[in-house]
Amino acid sequence: MISHPEKKPEVANITERSFDASEIRFTDIILFLGKYIKLLIIVAVVSVIIGIAYSFTLTKKYEAKVSLLPEYGASRRSSFSLLGAGLGEGAEKLQPDLYPNIMQSSPFGEFLLKQPVVDQTNKPYKTLLDFMRAQQKPGLFSGLFSSSSSDAPKKEIKLNKDGILSYSLQEQSNVIGAISMLSAEVDPKSGVIDISAETVDPFVSAIVVEAAQKYLIDYVEDYRSSKASQREGLLADRVKEAKTRLRSAEYALQSYRDQNRNIFSNTAKIEEQRLQAEYVLSESLYSDLVRRYEQAKVNVKEERPVFKVLEPVKVPLAKSSPKRLRIGLIWGFLGGFFTLLYILLVKEQVIQKIVSGANEQQ
Repeated sequence: MISHPEKKPEVANITERSFDASEIRFTDIILFLGKYIKLLIIVAVVSVIIGIAYSFTLTKKYEAKVSLLPEYGASRRSSFSLLGAGLGEGAEKLQPDLYPNIMQSSPFGEFLLKQPVVDQTNKPYKTLLDFMRAQQKPGLFSGLFSSSSSDAPKKEIKLNKDGILSYSLQEQSNVIGAISMLSAEVDPKSGVIDISAETVDPFVSAIVVEAAQKYLIDYVEDYRSSKASQREGLLADRVKEAKTRLRSAEYALQSYRDQNRNIFSNTAKIEEQRLQAEYVLSESLYSDLVRRYEQAKVNVKEERPVFKVLEPVKVPLAKSSPKRLRIGLIWGFLGGFFTLLYILLVKEQVIQKIVSGANEQQ
């Protein structure tokens, strides 16, 4: 009987080289971790140390904050009942959750750039833009590309038309930089508005927050009272016209009576009655317009929202960033993650084993 013992090792070799991901057991995972756990821990710890060391190279920033509570009078039941409650003229379309959008607009960025600021050394700057320029530092590789970009500067053409904003690239960058300093959040339950600013200087952060608070309050007041203010202005003009008409009618009536004291003709009486009726009508119109004008002035004050300051602006004493521990943990996680990928893909060659196992099963 002829035997072929030489084929058995070949079958065993094929079995060893085959790899099926579905047959991975929990004990295999434990063995894998036990084999590389020291390496993963060492890489993670080293990455944490490198991350914390890197955080010391980042610029310190300071965050100032203010909390506001808007009040809208008796017609407003809550800060977010604008759609269901009757708010009067001009107030039904501006919801508090739109306030952060106001502070993300380009006009707001322009407003911030024009604000005078003072840094922590009490050095004054005419505008926030001047402070931002003073804080700009050239990058490590800025000199490599500055010569090529300055040889042929592009001429930027602006559109001069009312109602359209036209910025250069630098101006657009400045506006975006100013807006990025601010952040605003609205609590959907209480309606409390939190405005915060983070810059490299604690004094500047406080000044920027105070300017943003003033801009928001003025914007909302103007929006809510604009229609009532227009009505007040219109009634003021009508009151002036009615007063002039009343004076003219009164003067005409009294002049006619002075000139026709001893005349008892019916024609004279008819003219006097006509002048008397004109005077009475002018007086009634004037009284009605004055009443409506006074009511309009009251409505303007009622439409203006009242913002209560829950937490005023304070100069921050401690830095808000960089958060060294968080940066270190992120670096440690990334270091361990990429090390694990290296072990699986390069050292253990898991993908190659899975592919070869699938081919062998076919």
